[in-house]
Amino acid sequence: MKKIALKNTARGTAFDYAGQSWILLENDPTGRTLCLSKDITETRAFDEGNCNNFAVASSNKYLNGPYLDNLADACNGANAFLESELDLTTNDGLKDYGTCTVTIFLLTVDQYRRNRDVIPNADDWWWLSTAFSTKSNGYESLARVVNTDGTLGGDDACYGYYGLRPACYLDSDLLISVEDDEATDDVTPEHAGEIIAALAEQFGGTFATEDQLTTALSFMLGTLRATREKEARHE
Repeated sequence: MKKIALKNTARGTAFDYAGQSWILLENDPTGRTLCLSKDITETRAFDEGNCNNFAVASSNKYLNGPYLDNLADACNGANAFLESELDLTTNDGLKDYGTCTVTIFLLTVDQYRRNRDVIPNADDWWWLSTAFSTKSNGYESLARVVNTDGTLGGDDACYGYYGLRPACYLDSDLLISVEDDEATDDVTPEHAGEIIAALAEQFGGTFATEDQLTTALSFMLGTLRATREKEARHE
């Protein structure tokens, strides 16, 4: 096992945090990492009042109330959970529901589709936060769900036998424990820039011989290795 920052971890990696197992879905340039619960945590209605607008749904209030409180307690204080604006554009493209500010949420259809390749199927159906359409278009109750085989369906928001599979954004600098072979060897942009600049200064931007190129590559790998070892010492 080794400690590694989320931003340097491969998509689809499973890890534990705040007393729960998560799947890393994607990193974004703003320092956030989108994560999904590895499993369905419980069955619960999308909304007990049968409303398909996640902004006012009972599942939203639960996830960002008691459920989030339990996660925070498991972290013993400071935690890496970040607030975000969730896009509630409906399945047919209507924007009546706008966005909502959340910390814990259900994946949108777009987030699910974008990361389907690394999302393992669950043993039950589970809710997404995307509505089929809106009340103004005659659909105030139908919300999207994911079937056990990963395909998409829909049902009335009041049904309490579908699962909640919470999602969140975590700080990409959060250190997690992973198996050694799960750590990515990608060169981060800032490290790549530093290495290229050093190569250009040392070799004038050209490689006259094969030996010179080999030396340059060895220098690049050595620099990267030294940088990572330095980061590890400060973790």
